[in-house]
Amino acid sequence: MSASSIPVIRRGEPHTLSTRGITLLRAGHREVRRLKREHIPSIHGNKVWNSSFLIMDELNRTRAGLGLGADTHLMDIGCGWGPLSIYVAKRFGARVTAVDADQDVFPYLELHAAINRVEVTPLRCRFEKLTRQRLDGVDVITGADICFWDELTPVLYNLIRRALGQGVRRIIIADPGRSPFYALAERCQAHLNARLVERRTQTPKALSAELLIIDRD
Repeated sequence: MSASSIPVIRRGEPHTLSTRGITLLRAGHREVRRLKREHIPSIHGNKVWNSSFLIMDELNRTRAGLGLGADTHLMDIGCGWGPLSIYVAKRFGARVTAVDADQDVFPYLELHAAINRVEVTPLRCRFEKLTRQRLDGVDVITGADICFWDELTPVLYNLIRRALGQGVRRIIIADPGRSPFYALAERCQAHLNARLVERRTQTPKALSAELLIIDRD
């Protein structure tokens, strides 16, 4: 998106959300409605998912231990409209790769990156296609609301194992509590250095989510 085409978003404008230093657009915003005329996401990439905010808070809480900064490469899997990707790029100045299987989410990602004046690298890829080569050099992986089908549990478990084997230091997956996610958490806790923690916030509204945090041994 060129500088001349970046929309002007005014503070307090209807259908906008300002939180944690970033600006997000709701589904009713004029720019989102404009995109929807040409790009209709097909894999639940139709809004900002709430679990993203709990991962933002966790990253901010643990940034020193993770060494989050310009030298960090974070991969946000199932990025959707990109709130978490945008936050990491803006808050920490980290290199961010935003991954999604649905090409129609990327115009929304590009829009959010533009209005927040950050750059992220989009990558269209399915979880099972994230090879060791793709994961090389990645330090942290995040994913919000990505384990919503039973068939995703083994796919994500195998991805986590590949990532850890490739040197990824930490993986954080957040979910409001779906059964496929709990199945993934149980498997990770049984075989990997994983823990499950509940996180809550009152901003932008009262929210809670379970965070599955896996560290490299």
